[in-house]
Amino acid sequence: MNKDARQIESLDFNYLSQAATYQYSTEQLARVKASSAIMAKLPDEVAAWDSATQAFDTAFRKASTAEQTKLVESLDTERDTIYTGFNGTVTNALKSPIAAQRQAAQEVIEPIKRYAISTTSEYQEQTMRTNQLCEDLLTNFASQLTTLGLTAWVQALQAKNQEFQAAMTQRTNEQAGYIKNELTNLRQQIITTYRVFVKLMNVVLIYEGDTAYASVIDQMNAEVRHYRQIIDRKSGKTSGGGTSPDNPNTPNTPNNPETPETPDNPNTPETPETPDNPNNPVNPGGGTSGGDEGGDDEPFDDGD
Repeated sequence: MNKDARQIESLDFNYLSQAATYQYSTEQLARVKASSAIMAKLPDEVAAWDSATQAFDTAFRKASTAEQTKLVESLDTERDTIYTGFNGTVTNALKSPIAAQRQAAQEVIEPIKRYAISTTSEYQEQTMRTNQLCEDLLTNFASQLTTLGLTAWVQALQAKNQEFQAAMTQRTNEQAGYIKNELTNLRQQIITTYRVFVKLMNVVLIYEGDTAYASVIDQMNAEVRHYRQIIDRKSGKTSGGGTSPDNPNTPNTPNNPETPETPDNPNTPETPETPDNPNNPVNPGGGTSGGDEGGDDEPFDDGD
């Protein structure tokens, strides 16, 4: 047993954002997975930590509003392309030399005009009208679509419209915070699995010594200190003062103030001086006074 062996230092994750927690975990995982000695000693703990980190990464990418908006816009473009092609094909069939096709086109064009879909209209309105048109065509104009060879085209439009609607719902849910809650839980899983690894690794270091692990442990601790500096800057602390992020409830010992002077025997006041013969005041005019009340320290002026 070596109680003086290196230990992985602690880090207070309360001060780290979701993204910073993920970044820290990714950087430390890379060091650990590159160490054959650690991987041989704690493969299950590293795997659990790695799995939690990857789960967060997947959810974080899915939760990106920008990425989801790109998906919505892409699906809308694809939907517009399908609808425009379908509408154009029906319009061209009105001039078909085959009478059955012209008749089918004349019948199919009516619901197209009735639902009046515009590819530049608001998303929700276009989605609703497209859904209604597809249901109407597939239910009430199935034979006409077969004649025109457009059944698969309408089905493709319906499927793309549903895919678009699902993407819109996903984006709305993210904005409402559902994905945010999921990320909070996944972040906590990263922290938990990381701390399990650190706890067991520190036990290994004590009982086996740190010789085989010295390099990677030093690198991990350097990263811990780097993130502590980031925390200090965010919280307005300095690295050498204030509450330690690893033990936030224990403040540093303040500087020793000067000890105030103790008064000499404060409970015993000085005895006031006793005046000379207080019962026999000096006569202002000389001699003794038999009946004058009071008197001044200065003699009266008798005149010249």
